Amino acid sequence: MSLVNVDASQLKAFGTTLAGGATVRRALVSAAVKKGAQNVKESIEGDLKTSRNAAFRRIGIHYTMQTVGASGIAADISPTKGGAGSLANIAFFGTAKGGGTHRFYEHGEEELPKLAEYVARATVEGF
Repeated sequence: MSLVNVDASQLKAFGTTLAGGATVRRALVSAAVKKGAQNVKESIEGDLKTSRNAAFRRIGIHYTMQTVGASGIAADISPTKGGAGSLANIAFFGTAKGGGTHRFYEHGEEELPKLAEYVARATVEGF
């Protein structure tokens, strides 16, 4: 019976590189999503600042980063609760008497192509 000695150090190093690359890609994608969320937040706030209604100009917008499943990253962008934030539905969607003159979802739709580019670049450059 002969013993075979196998050096697996190169395989281990390669595995470490792949795992490290995934970590780097995830961080870059997370940064891209955060940048996109910040851009959308600033666009919504800029839209609200143009309002003739002083209360609408005070509506705060924030976002929270979330992990979705095992590897997904998302940002939840929404008006702050309470105070002027309670007027957000009227500002964005209106009532039976009117309103809804400010855009909300449209700012996210405008940012989506740039975000997709950032995420694609992050996944390629991170490896």
